[in-house]
Amino acid sequence: MTAAAHAQAPPPGPSQGPAPAQAPNSEAARLLSDFQNFGPHRAFVVSPDGRASWWAGASGPDPAPAIASALKRCLERTKQECKLHIVNNYTVAGHEWRELVPARSVGAIDIGRLRPQPYWSMRGPQLAAGLLVWSHGYMAGRNSTESAPQAWVGQFTRRGYDLYRFDREWITDWASDATALADAVAKAKAMGYRRVILAGQSAGAWVSLAALQRGAAADGVISIAAAHHGTVEKMRDPTRARSEWQRVLEGIKRGPRLVVVNFAGDAYDVGGRMDDARSIFAKSGVDADIIDAPEGFNGHNAADSTFSRKFGACFTAFIETGKKQAPC
Repeated sequence: MTAAAHAQAPPPGPSQGPAPAQAPNSEAARLLSDFQNFGPHRAFVVSPDGRASWWAGASGPDPAPAIASALKRCLERTKQECKLHIVNNYTVAGHEWRELVPARSVGAIDIGRLRPQPYWSMRGPQLAAGLLVWSHGYMAGRNSTESAPQAWVGQFTRRGYDLYRFDREWITDWASDATALADAVAKAKAMGYRRVILAGQSAGAWVSLAALQRGAAADGVISIAAAHHGTVEKMRDPTRARSEWQRVLEGIKRGPRLVVVNFAGDAYDVGGRMDDARSIFAKSGVDADIIDAPEGFNGHNAADSTFSRKFGACFTAFIETGKKQAPC
């Protein structure tokens, strides 16, 4: 998933190196603000006459693909060689980005099986507003450990959250993975992170919920199109997928806030799961925002950049305050 934008002015605020000739204006402020709502890998570039472009949501081991896409887009639109100003959440202002952007944020350590998002600056447990742990989806035979987080995680990072990943190259022991994630949450809290949010898509959403079922001391979970049993057409027994879903939800205790998203036309969905969630959470008292088949978004991978723009702010509002706001 990628997102891109283009505008007529450089980003506002301090920078290193010579500033573009054109002064920042309201359009520049809007563009930079939009950029900051998106997750890694991302890049913001500016042309000599002050026009700016950006790219976000690029997968890969480092930000190079996002940088190349942003520079190409800017060149195509301005017919000028553009300069790199921001890489992920580092300001580089035209300098060689590899000299300023370390592969691992200084001082960031692994937390159990969690690792810091590569090429992403961390505040650390004492200064960060919290920790968001991204768990990726999974496809058999494909290594997803370098896949980009969904774009809306930028809504949390711009509010001061550090960003870590729970990467699993192979998914063969669900119970062990869920337990390891729960253990890592305990370690993060012991380190001083005041809040820990688990978030994921597909298999990553399922393991986030399963960790909560196993007692993870998380403050919230954002589950996007949770899946564990493969596509419905290949299931030998679809009732097993639904019964295991019910058991996971029934094991979640009141306290953390949950956002649970399910899309129409999801090939991994056996049906009825959002009704299960409503019923189970009503009995248990779990505070949950259930977003069922949002209009205009279809299929297992529907949480694209448009979805993130529409729902990202209300995700953070509910997880942070418990208040539901449109369109959630």
